[in-house]
Amino acid sequence: MDPSATSTRAAEELAAWIVAGLPWLGAALLLAVCAGVVGVWQLVRRTHDLERAARRLDALDELKSGLQRLTADREDLDLRRIEHALLEIRDGQKRLEDRLMRVVESGVGPAATAVVASSEATPAGLVERITTRLLAQGFERVQVITPREELPAGDEADGVVVVEAYRDGVLYKGRVEVRAGALLDVDMKPAYSAFP
Repeated sequence: MDPSATSTRAAEELAAWIVAGLPWLGAALLLAVCAGVVGVWQLVRRTHDLERAARRLDALDELKSGLQRLTADREDLDLRRIEHALLEIRDGQKRLEDRLMRVVESGVGPAATAVVASSEATPAGLVERITTRLLAQGFERVQVITPREELPAGDEADGVVVVEAYRDGVLYKGRVEVRAGALLDVDMKPAYSAFP
């Protein structure tokens, strides 16, 4: 056997294999190119999605700058000072309401005269004035415990009226002092403070 014939024969077999494998090699190359194109297309699509999300996040920067401007405009407001001022206004309003109720009930001034005249200084009128006073002080479900027969009646009546009322769901018991037909003092204490 001639070595040149063997190498020629090997070259022919190799050429036959290459010719036979060329369609398969072309198909594999085509699949690789298609996979590459699909991969590039997905990368481009993901990039576009990220750009859209980034554009939506740009609105956050605008919100942040607007919030900073708003905060800078409101820095001169002292919330504690405002809270204290509101509490003082509320306390002043309560004191004013209490004082007005005392003036009306004492019988001084035109408004008080009209109230006393309408109630005619009867026990029912006294119960109405006591209820009104306690409602103005923030109580609810007011009950007069003293029997009607024992209530002080008339313009010159003196006495003490026992009452019960609720405030913020807590039962309060107390007394209302009546002097010369006017409510002089209201003393209400929570019922739980009576126990040791």
